[in-house]
Amino acid sequence: MQRAVFRVPAILSRIHPSRFFTATAAINMRVVEVPCRSDNYMYLLIDEATNKAAVIDPFDFKKITAAASKEKVDIGEQLITTHHHQDHAGGNVEFAKNYKGVEVYGGSEECAGLTKKVKHGDEFSVGQDIKVKAYATPCHTQDSICFFVEDKAKNQRGVFTGDTLFIGGCGRFFEGKPEEMHTALNKTLASLPDDTIVYCGHEYTKDNVKFGAHIAPDNAAVQKLKDFAEKNSVTTGIFTIGDEKKHNVFMSQGITAERVGELREQKNNFRG
Repeated sequence: MQRAVFRVPAILSRIHPSRFFTATAAINMRVVEVPCRSDNYMYLLIDEATNKAAVIDPFDFKKITAAASKEKVDIGEQLITTHHHQDHAGGNVEFAKNYKGVEVYGGSEECAGLTKKVKHGDEFSVGQDIKVKAYATPCHTQDSICFFVEDKAKNQRGVFTGDTLFIGGCGRFFEGKPEEMHTALNKTLASLPDDTIVYCGHEYTKDNVKFGAHIAPDNAAVQKLKDFAEKNSVTTGIFTIGDEKKHNVFMSQGITAERVGELREQKNNFRG
């Protein structure tokens, strides 16, 4: 399978998402999703200029290192954790044992193996061309960090959202309140450029969009996402922040924090 910029499923590997949706970034930045467990995603964020890659949420050490070997990239320098939950940070310690000196980025000491605590606005680089900026998005957990990545030379950008923003949905409020998730989605993430590609922590889109269609049955963007999810098993790395503003009921225009809370409660009990 061709691994390409903002990698998409094989059936779309040579077709830009903007033919179907609003994404406008060129297909050059290499982001490889690595599925694990039943629905989690780990990622390799690859700087092609140096062949170095940051690893995001390496729950399954063997799978992520096998993927790196297949891609022929160096993963010995940076490990990025979106939040402390075991299905995201559970491989950190084993990774650090095998890659001595690797920097483990995360939002709190609760992230296993942490060496670099990051806060909102912190910046660092991956390789030569990729710049990373941390956006604090507390609610799912209080240490949830979304990592915005940008290659200004190629004019491409993406965001690793962990369990804060999913395609067509959002995470549960395990450690926060509706006001925090409303801020995370509709202020913090909504402020990113509309062409920012979303890389989420789980493949939940089919369930999310069933709920979205229930809440907004006349929304054409929701129906388009529903059709796509029914035909494709992978939806991460395809849709943009601009798309989410159109098909994600938790990011609808003018939504209030109270409504975000109501929707999350309804989603918790929704059986489709």
